[in-house]
Amino acid sequence: DIRQGKAANEQYRKNMDSSNSWISATESKLSSAYQLLVSAQEIAVGQATATATATTRQIAAQQVQSLIDEMGSLANAKTGNRYLFSGSQTSTPPFSAVENPAAIDDPVPAGDNVYAGTVSKGGAYTGLSNKTYVVKIVQGGDLSAATYQISSDGGKNWDAVKGDLDTGTITLGDGIALTFAPGTFTKNDLFSVRAYAPGYYQGDDENLSMTINRGTNLTYNITGAEAFTSSGSNGVDVFKTLNDLKAALSGNNAQGISGQLDNLKSAQNQVTLNQSFCGTKANHLEVVKNSLADFDTKLNDLLSVAQDADLADLITRLSMKEIALQASYSMAAKIRE
Repeated sequence: DIRQGKAANEQYRKNMDSSNSWISATESKLSSAYQLLVSAQEIAVGQATATATATTRQIAAQQVQSLIDEMGSLANAKTGNRYLFSGSQTSTPPFSAVENPAAIDDPVPAGDNVYAGTVSKGGAYTGLSNKTYVVKIVQGGDLSAATYQISSDGGKNWDAVKGDLDTGTITLGDGIALTFAPGTFTKNDLFSVRAYAPGYYQGDDENLSMTINRGTNLTYNITGAEAFTSSGSNGVDVFKTLNDLKAALSGNNAQGISGQLDNLKSAQNQVTLNQSFCGTKANHLEVVKNSLADFDTKLNDLLSVAQDADLADLITRLSMKEIALQASYSMAAKIRE
């Protein structure tokens, strides 16, 4: 039991080291992103004056484009082979170079589904954040007999069971519908579809967590939605703000340049807030790590007591106890006689 406890502690330590590495990389990228936003604000302040010319603003627009490129590299940074800011979609680059309209991916059936018919998407996504919808068959059968549940968070939580598949069409919500061709379902057949809100962000807003102690999980990531999009605390889309600033500079639009100053300041605050969250997570890890070290010391003491026991002495004492026990049995038998 003691060895199992020590093995669990070792795994918790590995989890904390992995989480801390991720948090450290995230904090570093956010710190650099903040500096880029400060540079963009300095450019905007300088070019919003009446003395700025169309020529200087064109040069400044090129400088802002360089900042956009650098920001894109930071926002699409990896640790190992996983993207830092993609939420749970760690194999997907979180940000595109251009602003995208709302979109819905083609539905993806699970590989072990029994249902062999086709499923197609329909509608136009009206949601405000990127989501993964999942349909799970609860009771199998044809379209008229099958029942299902819907999850709008990738399968973490499920709505109530429904039985209206007889038409072949399921309404997922936020303007999305799935249409199934006639066929036979079985229990636990799964169908997933990803939907994207308008903007630059291609990840999702799901958190990544890891067990760092008995009954304790830590969310160790910051999503791109929180740090760089209008879903964040200050409601500012960092890439849209920078691109709007570039457009105003290219168009020699003094009012448009001035109009981005507040957005740039809010973007800085948004990035700084998420950077502070990284510090809070790192401090939490440090407290748990110290507590785990103390507990491990106690386990080592217990293990030492067990391992360093004098076996010869224990065997002798056990033999004496057994002799005394046998004597007690004999005496009890004579009393019954």
